Parts: sequence; structure tokens; C-alpha cells
Amino acid sequence: MITMGNRLENKVAVIFGGAGRIGSSAAEAFWNEGASLALIDKNAEKLATLKQRFLKGSGQEQRCVIIEDDIENESDAQTVSKRVREIFGKIDILLNCPAYIFRAPFLDHPLEELDRQWHVNVRLVFIFSQAIAKVMKDGGRGKIINLASIGGQYPEKEHAGHCAAKAGIIAISRVMALELAQFNIQVNVVAPGPTETVPFSSPFYTQHPEVLKRIESRTPAGRIGHPEDHTGLLVFLACGESDWVTGQVILSDGGLGLV
Repeated sequence: MITMGNRLENKVAVIFGGAGRIGSSAAEAFWNEGASLALIDKNAEKLATLKQRFLKGSGQEQRCVIIEDDIENESDAQTVSKRVREIFGKIDILLNCPAYIFRAPFLDHPLEELDRQWHVNVRLVFIFSQAIAKVMKDGGRGKIINLASIGGQYPEKEHAGHCAAKAGIIAISRVMALELAQFNIQVNVVAPGPTETVPFSSPFYTQHPEVLKRIESRTPAGRIGHPEDHTGLLVFLACGESDWVTGQVILSDGGLGLV
């Protein structure tokens, strides 16, 4: 259950991938904690629906802006960061959660799918974080949270590209934390276990329900995660309570990493 608070009052949060299940849940949690939001995604329709749910006739239109963009290159990243800065005057928080996943045995994994996963999960996060971190540096502080996956630390069959990309973003995040600490910017990674997102509604899982049951039985908590299971951790990493926490990879997985 998401409760109301003020831990992010007067903060500006940018969420890249804001239309996704975890991104939208985080956006709602950040909003309820008082943050102003810049929601970025190529799915503007979902973002508009999300924004209307937040507002509910509150008259706080200025607290939430939606930007239809998938940040495909450095120019896009710079344009979006400049626009957010012009609207809000600063950027305090960046949550990166764009996602693309492809499942295939290693021997059959197409190279183009490896490239696509690396592009979405690593390259886009890298270039957007660069642009936003420069704004944070000018502001004297910031929080960057990158969404990875349990697959970035533990191998998963038929997910070679996914595991490689998530391990890549973990490595980049640690270097970011090391270099940006001098500017009072904390960088951390949340690595969810299997969560109710788009991949779990794909034809593979509807055709092979036993695979999902096997994941649930392996997880000590006895189920896969819900997007809301991760929001408390994301709020903590976005607020001042985590000012002494940086360079960490935190599993949010119902105990799956223990077995």
C-alpha cells in the first residue's frame, strides 16, 4: 500500500521509462511523497493517463510534466535534460528504468537481440545519466537510481543477453558512484527479482505456465514480485535518508538470491 508523506517534498524527480509497470509505480510513490515529476517514455498515452490519476483535480498541474521521448542518442538526452531544467530549475533525482528483454538459448541467441538489449538497458541509461548528472553537479547534489535485475548478478538460463546487459549497468553504476561522490551525487542500483511486468504476460509464459510456477516455488517468499514491492526501496534511495549510501546493488527479490 502506498501512503502519503513528504520525504521528497520540493524535489524534482526524472523517471526514464515512466510508463512501465515499475516506473509508473515509482512515479506514484514519488508523487505521494511530494516530488515534482518529469516522466519520460515513448508511450505518451500511458504517461498522460498516469498524470491524470495523480492530479485528481488537485490543481497541481505544474508538478508533473510528461515528455514523449525514448532518448535514442546524446542529442535527445541533452534536449530532455535541458527542458526539465528549464521547467523546474533543477533535477534532484533520476530513476532509470527503460527495459527490453529477449529470451533464447545461448546457441540460438541472435546477435541483433544482444545489441538491442545492450542499447536499451545500458547505452541509453549511460548517455541519459551523463546529461542529468551534469545538471545535478551544477546543483550540488543528486540521486541516481538504476534499475537492473537479479540476472545481473546470478545467471539465468536462456537470458545471456539480458544478464550481460544488467551486469553492465551494475558495473557502470559503481563507477558512476565512485566518480560522482565528490559532487554529492549518490548512485545506487535496485536489482528486482522476477516481477509482474510485461515479459510475464508474454506468449512464452502463457504457453508454459509451469515455468512461472517453478520460479514461484524457488522464491522463498512463494511468489513473484509486484511492481509496488520495490517502491519503498526506491523512495528510500531517492530521499535524504540514503545520503550515506552509494555504489550499492540492492536485491529486491523475495529472497530468490539466497537459493
